[in-house]
Parts: sequence; C-alpha cells; structure tokens
Amino acid sequence: MMIAYLRYLVNSGSRHSVHSPFVYTLVDKVLRNKSENPAFHDIMKIRHKLLHKTQVIEITDFGVGANQKDYSHRFERVSSLARKSSVSTKHGRLLFRLVEFFRPQTIIELGTSLGISTLYLALANPKAKVYTIEGCSTKSEQAATSFNALKLSNIEQNIGRFDLVLPDVVKQAGNLDFAFIDGNHTYEATVENFKILLSIANNDTVFVFDDIHWSAGMQKAWNEISDHERVTVSIDLFRFGIVFLRKELSKQKFVIRF
Repeated sequence: MMIAYLRYLVNSGSRHSVHSPFVYTLVDKVLRNKSENPAFHDIMKIRHKLLHKTQVIEITDFGVGANQKDYSHRFERVSSLARKSSVSTKHGRLLFRLVEFFRPQTIIELGTSLGISTLYLALANPKAKVYTIEGCSTKSEQAATSFNALKLSNIEQNIGRFDLVLPDVVKQAGNLDFAFIDGNHTYEATVENFKILLSIANNDTVFVFDDIHWSAGMQKAWNEISDHERVTVSIDLFRFGIVFLRKELSKQKFVIRF
C-alpha cells in the first residue's frame, strides 16, 4: 500500500495537467467542489451516532475477511465498524457530488456495510432508485435503522452473497447509470461483479471502485478493468477508481491528486 501510494504521488497531477475537456470539467465541478449541503449535516449526525454505539453484533464475512473460507463469523462493536469500514467523509462527499453532477436514475451499490455510503448516494438524488447489497444481515439491520431515521424511500436493501444476489438485482434494475463497488475486495470478485454490471450499463454509466490499491489483487483488477474494451476513460484517485464508457471520449487513463 505504501509503495502504491508513493507511486501515486509521483504520477498524479492537478486539473491543469488534464487535457480532456470532460475530465477537466469533472475535476473542476466535482473533485474540487468544497461547497456544503444540508444532507452532509444529516449524514454526519448518523455517523456520530454509529461511532458512539457500543452494541456488539455478530458479523458474517463473505469477502477477504473470510480467509479463504466460504464465510466467517466474528463479533464487533458497531462503533468499531463505523470507524474502520464506513466510507470517509471526504470520499462520501465525492460520491454525493458525482451523483449530484451526473443525476443517475438507477444506482447499484455492492457493500452497504452500516449504510453511510448509501446515504450519500441516496440523498444526492432523491429521485434515483438505489439498490444496495450487503452480505451480512446484522450490518443491514444497522443500516436500515439509519435509512429510516432520515425517512428515505428510494433505497432497496438486498441481503446475501454478491454472486447469488447480484444477478437478481441486475434483472430487477434492468438498467444501470451508476455503480459503487465496495465489497469482497478480491481480484476475482471485483472483475466478475464488473462484468455482470456491464450487462446493463449504458454509454453514460459511471463506475466507482473502492480500495483499488488495497492489495496486489485489487491493483490487478483495476488495471484489467481500466484496460477493458468498453472503458474509455479511467481516473485513479488512489482510494477510488472511476471509469466511464462514453464512446465519444478518447481512450485515456488519468492519475489525479485528490
């Protein structure tokens, strides 16, 4: 991770090093946007509540945490999960601004966790339908409490392993405008989930991947995805990787300081 970050610092540039009008506008209007939104205050209150919740819940892990098994169990405080697993405020706001900028109507999220990232996605465009999938039912219960607290009606929760649940969600959604992939951080799962979501993607679909440099496997997955024949533009922000399928854009890869 440290080597990957040093490489990122060396290779990354500012908006002034970007020669694509599309990406320059994205950097200027989204990445550099520091404006406040009333929704941020609501999400911060939910986050604060989770960070101080001492309840211990049983976690079922189907991803990397399963250590080569089909799944594993452990017990953890909600406060610990909120601190370690929830999207950061900086990156949560980026998700919000991406949705606010592109106005997707159908959003699919892989990895609800405690629901903080889902809140950013759902509040950025209340008219959008957000399908979120989480393998652990107890995490989903915690997320549902937060969704209900803000009286959100545009979120549909799905519980189960991604490989079992995602095909049904894809069939139900029928179309995909925005995807946030933040779960089962293995090379195989990341690439396979991308391919499944591609089946309902359109020219304007935006894909956001979390933890693209988290491991050698995730780095390999990011390289393969950014090289995919349908991907025209990829943006490496170190923590997040964003790809676009727009045929009107030239094939380009960007590493941008964020």
